[in-house]
Amino acid sequence: MNDSAVITKAENNSAVDLKDTCYTCTHCGSAITDGDKAVFSNNGNAFCCWGCETVYKILKRGTFSLINSPSTSLPEYDFLDTDSFLKDYSVSIDNKTGMRFFIEGIQCTACLWIIDQIPDWIPQVENAHLNMSQNTLFVSLKEPGYFGKVASVLSALGYKAYPIKSLDEAKHFQKKENHQQLMRLGVAAACSGNIMLFSLSLYSGLKGQMAGLFGYLNLAFFLPILFYCAQPFYRNLWRSLRAGRPSIDLPVVAAVIIGFVLSLLNLVRGNADFYFDSLSILIFLLLASRYFLSRTQQTFVNSSYMQTFIDSQVCQRWNSGSNEYDKIPARLLNVDDKVLIKDGERVPADGVVLNEWVNINPSILTGESLPQKLFKGSVIYAGTQVVAGYAKILVKHTAGNSRIGQILKKVEEQIYNKTPLISLTDKAAQYFSIFILVAGALFFSFYINVDPTEAVKRTLALIILACPCALAFATPLTQSLSLRKASKKGYLIKSAESLEKLNYVKNVFFDKTGTLTQGQFEFLKWKSPNLEESGNFSPDQETLNAIYSIEVYSQHPIARTLVKHLEGKCVKKLPVHSLTEIPGAGISGTIDNDYYRIVSALPDENDKDNPDIISSLISIYKNESLIAFACLGDRLHSDAKQTIAQLNSMGIKSHILSGDKSMTVSSVAKKLHMANEQFSSNLTPEEKNEIIKNFPESLMVGDGANDSLAMSSDTVSIAVQGSVESCLVAADIYVTCKGVSPVKDLILLSKNTFGVIKRNLVFSFVYNFAGGLAAISGYISPLTAAILMPVSSLVVLSSSALGTKFLRRFNKTNFSLNN
Repeated sequence: MNDSAVITKAENNSAVDLKDTCYTCTHCGSAITDGDKAVFSNNGNAFCCWGCETVYKILKRGTFSLINSPSTSLPEYDFLDTDSFLKDYSVSIDNKTGMRFFIEGIQCTACLWIIDQIPDWIPQVENAHLNMSQNTLFVSLKEPGYFGKVASVLSALGYKAYPIKSLDEAKHFQKKENHQQLMRLGVAAACSGNIMLFSLSLYSGLKGQMAGLFGYLNLAFFLPILFYCAQPFYRNLWRSLRAGRPSIDLPVVAAVIIGFVLSLLNLVRGNADFYFDSLSILIFLLLASRYFLSRTQQTFVNSSYMQTFIDSQVCQRWNSGSNEYDKIPARLLNVDDKVLIKDGERVPADGVVLNEWVNINPSILTGESLPQKLFKGSVIYAGTQVVAGYAKILVKHTAGNSRIGQILKKVEEQIYNKTPLISLTDKAAQYFSIFILVAGALFFSFYINVDPTEAVKRTLALIILACPCALAFATPLTQSLSLRKASKKGYLIKSAESLEKLNYVKNVFFDKTGTLTQGQFEFLKWKSPNLEESGNFSPDQETLNAIYSIEVYSQHPIARTLVKHLEGKCVKKLPVHSLTEIPGAGISGTIDNDYYRIVSALPDENDKDNPDIISSLISIYKNESLIAFACLGDRLHSDAKQTIAQLNSMGIKSHILSGDKSMTVSSVAKKLHMANEQFSSNLTPEEKNEIIKNFPESLMVGDGANDSLAMSSDTVSIAVQGSVESCLVAADIYVTCKGVSPVKDLILLSKNTFGVIKRNLVFSFVYNFAGGLAAISGYISPLTAAILMPVSSLVVLSSSALGTKFLRRFNKTNFSLNN
């Protein structure tokens, strides 16, 4: 019977009762919860669907033949474009329909560059986005386009592409790839260990037949390292050469091949000068350091780090065994757990309210900061904050599958893009690799006339020691660690490039209401239009009823403040006719044939009681006669003055762009000690946009929805209010805490991240230069070079992890998700 034949469980005529058996899909690793829908091959492998069975069958055929042209299509991948397969595996991201692949063999940012060229090789590819942390590639096509052609190009470049339905499948394949790396590392460790034992005897002066035997035993143990363990280096070099670019693995492969050939020739000739020990240690330590870096990358570069701003909090889960609440990390919650959330804490999962009532702040999802009251049985969402009382909830969706988790997953796709700085360091590493080979060749051609044996040793030591691996890994690793630190503090950064751009900011543009100020007006007092009247002035009851009846129809913060104040004054709602919103000014309406107009007036410059309150006068007109003023106040954020001062000390100029009236904006600017040229008022969104275009290195801070046009023109933008979904569409960064101090924090984070990157790059260049000089001077042997070379990568890793003093204390100051 054909191996490709499959049968469903219902068709299985086996006498064995499979009813209660649990299965795991052989291809994607998913648990098969419904056994009746499982698909079985003749050899007993279980699959969750026909698509997984088809992919597994194709991939089990083994290594595909390489092709000459990257645009050639292989028939093995035609199944990717069948209607039934597309129905199961098509995904939609940012309104683009495509397919997601797990790419086996991703090693470094060179792979990112190579895969970025796919749209150039296949014009039908609209977008190809590689997420290095998860090794996943999202591909969208133009019409007509074929996913089989994309998979063929990846195969030609030496990558194995596995179509996946979800990111959960990617974790399964990533675990398999990690296992393969460990297998190579284990083989390299065992073989190099034995080689070192035999080499120790040779170094101790062993002579005669035993010395020759030990030499051949070294060769025997080195062959698995050469042909199996070193395969990733060959593949990386091959991919880079096919793409027409240098590779940082070029010196490694050159050293291994040259060293092996020379060692084999010397062994056959009976010469004791062979380098199996140096080369085996080199491969082993390189594999170990890259595996360590790979796991670190999976942990810290992983774009799902954005969810850690919820997952990292500690919550209280009910323990039915001890009849009390246990404190556990939110990431350990399961469906149907009962959780207690106290006043001020964020909800860690989607669920159902179990207690009678709770007040929450839903602003992270809706942008609305007014408290919302939920009752028993109501749905409550992760990320919202308890602001009064407490909440007992029954978990229905954990953080990753919650409403906000799904929002963040949409942003995950663009988290790790290649930044200009990473591109620059990549090029530096590639050309440095060529420089080392050229330098080695020139030195060898010169020194071979002096001492052929030393020429070989010193050249080999130079090529081994000066491999710029640390240079290539330093930048993306450091940026990733900083992104993770920011997310833990509640700063959601969409891409590493946004963090990079903050380092160059010279001008910061702030929106006024809700950004520099709290955007929550408070009623201060009534004032009479007659300046001679003083004391406890208040309009008559008829006027109060009219103001309430008109303002209750407006959603403006000023109207809400007046309505909230009047609700406790025994007012009654009257019928309103000809209700009209006055854009940028106020509202009007007719009550009992009296025409009322309520409009914004000038700031109250005479109110000096509180320097942090921006006092505004609201004019109330009855039949075009001014009858009263309502005095309202909007407070500056407590950190506004300090933040502006700190930005000034950093050489960054602050500006205010507002649609409010000139006197109101001027009042805010004066309190923040800004000059007249640093603020602009009465601006439309289009006018804000035009102003910002004149400042190429600028940062816009405002409401992600209302200031979206201005944010699109800025170098980088930060949203400080509004829903996370709308803000992350318009802005590059979203902050979950109030105030403007995050602006200063993020700029300092960027500058300190650059400081760490510069330190790592300086170390890499100094190390390679000094090591190269020591190698050609004869102070470092090939074995010592093999040991020192991977050490540099570990030093860079430690440097990035430790960062600077600022980075180490970044998450320890002024922020908690529970506050």
